[in-house]
Amino acid sequence: MTRPGALLALAVAVLAPAAARGHEVLHEVARGRAIAVRAWFAGGEPLAYVPYEIYSPADPKIPHQKGRTDRSGWLAFVPDVPGPWRVKVVDTTGHGLELSVDAAAPAAEAAPSTASVVLRPLLGLAVIAAVFGALLAWHRRRGRAP
Repeated sequence: MTRPGALLALAVAVLAPAAARGHEVLHEVARGRAIAVRAWFAGGEPLAYVPYEIYSPADPKIPHQKGRTDRSGWLAFVPDVPGPWRVKVVDTTGHGLELSVDAAAPAAEAAPSTASVVLRPLLGLAVIAAVFGALLAWHRRRGRAP
């Protein structure tokens, strides 16, 4: 004959992982010019309006940015230095996540070359001259002098 305490312990051991999964926090990272992070519970509920802090690799002790997630659990930041950025999102009950997001070095913007700065207006003038030259030739062919 089994004791009721043993059955209760067995039930808790079986059901505890399911309850823990309900508070598991998942995330996704979207990269572009900015880095966006979305956080939500395993059940699908977003971590809406939850405080977050972002730490730069240049100064990992002082938050680079603080704020609250939006109603869908999103936050975003634009990294100014490459390296691992630390993102902390924790609600008032202590549920949340802390992750490291690697930011690549920002791509250098291509500055226009001197040749393109000079050649673009000249090309525009050449196109305008060609259009007027074609119109002039067409009028002369039809017998009308300008």
